[in-house]
Amino acid sequence: MNREAQDTLLLFVGVMVLQVGITDLHLRYVKPAMQVPLVVAGAVLTAVALASLVRTHRRRPAAVAVPVQPSPSDHAGHGHAGHDHGGMPRTAWLLVLPLLVLTTVSPPPLGAYAAANGTQASIEAPATALPPLPPARDGAVDLSMTDYVTRAVYAPGSLAGVPLRLTGFVLPEDDGWSVARVSMSCCAADGRAVRARVLGQAAPPTDSWVEVVGRARPATGEGRDRVVPFEASSVRAVEAPAQPYE
Repeated sequence: MNREAQDTLLLFVGVMVLQVGITDLHLRYVKPAMQVPLVVAGAVLTAVALASLVRTHRRRPAAVAVPVQPSPSDHAGHGHAGHDHGGMPRTAWLLVLPLLVLTTVSPPPLGAYAAANGTQASIEAPATALPPLPPARDGAVDLSMTDYVTRAVYAPGSLAGVPLRLTGFVLPEDDGWSVARVSMSCCAADGRAVRARVLGQAAPPTDSWVEVVGRARPATGEGRDRVVPFEASSVRAVEAPAQPYE
């Protein structure tokens, strides 16, 4: 692969990273805090690729027509002089196809399948006292899945008698269903599912996003066998949020 082909591929990579960074697409892969580094990296790669392409083009010598005497090895006028060795090899363009797919096809966020077959999040005991609950909205307090599970396991008294609202996707269970959310530390590759077993309401379609309003129930079991119930009074279908991960 010649220098021009390398610069072209680098340009495609830079544009792809830049597009992911400046749109909400980056929320499918990394935490929101990574948006600025992605945009900077994409801009730098694009600038380097463009500068190198310009430099390569300026250094290219002008084409000079030189008559070539045909030799016996040249068949029907298709000798070596008739071949073009400049430009990007055709096979190199195949490397661009995965980049085009990433920039034109938006992958879905991790959902029920990943939660059912992946590792569950390990909820550790909080190192400090949990803060007070946020103010209620429309008669219920909005909690993240991680916050709800942490409080239900380590501070159930903070949830006693308080109407709560959880938002997540529907995860089927052997004996019912759970509302779940994928929590990540850095990127989607390290995502782990956080779930609460919903009681009192029929299961909506798998992987659909819902708001579940109800009250906390005491957690049972330990470790991998731990179950965190949630007594639901209502379930409402909602659109998947722009930021699907916690």
